[in-house]
Amino acid sequence: MYNLNETTIFNLIAIFIGILYGIIAQRKQFCFSGGIKDLILFKHTRRTASLIVAITTAIFSTQILSYIYDINLIQTRYYININYLFIILGGAMFGYGMMISDGCSSRHLIKFAQKDKESLYILLTLGIFSYITYSLLSYYSNQLNTYSIITFLKVNHSFTVPYFIVAVILLYLLYKSLNKCVNILQCWDGFLIGLIISFVWFYTSIIANDLFLDIPSQSLSFVYPLGKIIQTFQSGFEQSNLIFSVWIVFGVIIGAFISSLTNPTYSKKLQCDNSQQNPPKLSKKIFGGAMMGIGGILAVGCTVGQGLSGVSTLSFASFLAIGSIYISAYITAKKMQKNNSLIACFIFDFK
Repeated sequence: MYNLNETTIFNLIAIFIGILYGIIAQRKQFCFSGGIKDLILFKHTRRTASLIVAITTAIFSTQILSYIYDINLIQTRYYININYLFIILGGAMFGYGMMISDGCSSRHLIKFAQKDKESLYILLTLGIFSYITYSLLSYYSNQLNTYSIITFLKVNHSFTVPYFIVAVILLYLLYKSLNKCVNILQCWDGFLIGLIISFVWFYTSIIANDLFLDIPSQSLSFVYPLGKIIQTFQSGFEQSNLIFSVWIVFGVIIGAFISSLTNPTYSKKLQCDNSQQNPPKLSKKIFGGAMMGIGGILAVGCTVGQGLSGVSTLSFASFLAIGSIYISAYITAKKMQKNNSLIACFIFDFK
């Protein structure tokens, strides 16, 4: 009989975590860029409300677990050696890319699982440019640090945003996005995804330590793992590249695919008729994937990596990153609306 070691079991659970995320995100089409489109095109705020619930849940559940189990969040990548120039620039690139490609990295994993071939091309491009950008930054790090503008905006340690400021802002945004208080019950996807974020922090910090596994404390993120998948192929399937977050990605695809079998409403075949509109061509969407790959590495994460995992640590850099992503995405979406190229095929409103 084959005996599973601790690492194998750890990674199998990572796949299960990804499956759970994939099922939830597919059932309710949880999406950062989708929330922006809904708001601009229809004034609908249901997906935005789910996003705010996810952020709120992720922050408070993560902070509670951090306090109880003494998880040192300020020693994670969201605090250490932060360059604010890269954060802002990368966030702007990612926000632009996710709108013209019709979805962020996590969204395209869901769409790919729903048999959207275009999302496969976008994910491949995103992964390739993520891998290239990370490799170039690592190789030329010493040379980059000779430029004064880069060193001026680089800090060894980002600061923590106070609880009360975060609480006030989130409560205000939740109030603005919910038509009625009872509508919060329809945002269960955000609540569960927020809990997943905090659980993964606990899993990679406490459980991994108890199992004596050399795994950095982390939560969900998708840009860097997609780059590692490309590196895995490039290296001839070297096992060391199949890190924890890569197994999460595989799980998300599996979970979303399983969910799509019983929830086929959002498949590519059932999308709306956009013959009277001017949606971005595939080549432009692929370019958007490249922008997300570069931007996600510069910004140290994507809409999930920074917008949920990062902000759950209360790092100022993470709030700066998701702010840059959102502003860039919103401006891009408004411009696309003027050009009749902002497409929404399904209605997501409170029932």
